[in-house]
Amino acid sequence: MEIKELWEELIFELGSMESNSKNKNILIGSGNKKADILFIGDDSDLYIDEELRVKADSSGEFLFKLCDIVEMLPEDYYITTLTKTSLKYKEYFENDQKILKELLEMQIALINPKIVVALGAITASLLLGREVEFLKEKGKVLKWIGNTKVLITYDPNFAKKSRESSGKNSPVAVEFWNDLKVIKTYIEQN
Repeated sequence: MEIKELWEELIFELGSMESNSKNKNILIGSGNKKADILFIGDDSDLYIDEELRVKADSSGEFLFKLCDIVEMLPEDYYITTLTKTSLKYKEYFENDQKILKELLEMQIALINPKIVVALGAITASLLLGREVEFLKEKGKVLKWIGNTKVLITYDPNFAKKSRESSGKNSPVAVEFWNDLKVIKTYIEQN
């Protein structure tokens, strides 16, 4: 099967899930499908289309602005969510969660990034298949599958809200910013 057909299969499988039967707004992801960096979150506001467009004042806009400041170019990354819909992962039935994980693994294999960025503890736990000691593991490049690495960081919406309530020097926002710099440095060195 060719890569394009596999992407179409992925979209078909998502559309045929029982939990998605009434949800016609499936968006597989956004950005460069051959990117070195793959951001994965559980927030439907990370993107609104495949062209890296976002809603004004959204978590996606916050993330993309910081990527620009760090000089991470749009062609360097792809972004997706756990569910590819407006629903959160925890809103799915357990059986559908297993299917979502399998489809996510397929999507990761199709992109074959150098580094996967887990945006938040839920995403990190799902990817690593274990409970994550978030504050201990956050910001570190972790060995994962094959040559692909994982970096765990905050959910952009959490970092954005923290910055809005505590200002530019919010510890969460500063750590999130520093994690993006770690990603940029890792990609430059590998």
